[in-house]
Amino acid sequence: MAQPKIRILELYSGIGGMHYAAERSDIESEVVFSVDINTSANEVYRHNFPDTNQQSRNIESLKSREINKLKPDVIMMSPPCQPFTRVGLKLDVEDARCSSFLHLLQELPHLETVNYILMENVVGFEASAMRMEFVKTLKSCGFYRREFIVSPEAFDIPNSRNRYYLLARKASDFHFGNEDDIVTQFPSGNDSSMLLSKEKSLEPYLETHMTDEELDTFLLSEKTMLKYLRILDVRRKSDTSSCCFTKAYTHYAEGTGSVLQHNCLEDFHQKFTEFEISQDPSTLRSLQLRYFTPREVANLMGFPASFKFPPTTTNKTRYRLLGNSLNVFVVSKLFNLLWED
Repeated sequence: MAQPKIRILELYSGIGGMHYAAERSDIESEVVFSVDINTSANEVYRHNFPDTNQQSRNIESLKSREINKLKPDVIMMSPPCQPFTRVGLKLDVEDARCSSFLHLLQELPHLETVNYILMENVVGFEASAMRMEFVKTLKSCGFYRREFIVSPEAFDIPNSRNRYYLLARKASDFHFGNEDDIVTQFPSGNDSSMLLSKEKSLEPYLETHMTDEELDTFLLSEKTMLKYLRILDVRRKSDTSSCCFTKAYTHYAEGTGSVLQHNCLEDFHQKFTEFEISQDPSTLRSLQLRYFTPREVANLMGFPASFKFPPTTTNKTRYRLLGNSLNVFVVSKLFNLLWED
């Protein structure tokens, strides 16, 4: 007789990164309810998961009575990170965007079927007062926990995206680490943690056969190159790393993500030297410096080929939504760990 599927309550669902991670994991599961207040994210989610009960509502409207009727086994969530980011005000629990998470902590002791939790947030959350409240509530509810700070680079994915994760379960303690430490490496013996070596470079993640018209859409303007070339992180398809893509990618130049030298037949350093002498950005034109496309960013973040944006979603919105999302592959491996004996 087939085992019943694990029932997932997906909170702060965004564009469905947690949903895809559960699908990519080794665990038979189904998302029974999904909630977010971001209209644009919800449109993308419903475009890809039309059969999931996904609702646009504030999580503060969710009460334990309603959740218990759904009988979820696990909560997967990625609460707002702005209260803890290095570029934010770091208001922590005083930030209004923490109110829904605080509400969830009040409801957690009354959830009758939830025995597992997977949570993602930014680095910095581990030092927050919000994290202390979370941990205190988990302890009072009988959860064992492990906390991680992990980047996709740990799995040979050529993209830096260091994030905080917390796993919690009631059934038994985890077989690795302890609750007082932040785990930065996956437990030894987790043989599913490695990718094929061919995935180490950027090339397999890039779109092929771009038309000239499509390429023109993503080329950096000469104005941008003139002003920001010295601080841009320029990569080639053979490179084995790239910088974290943020929601401000293409809007701000510094610290928002790498750009790609599309024409790899040219010597970047030679062209850069010519530019330094002439200060004429047209000397860089043959490099075809461009932004990574939304599809390429999604590839690096582990979204499957089946993932699509609605045609009406602008590229600016696509970058913003991806920047606020998570790495599907990393979360899928963490999801597996939740169930390991």
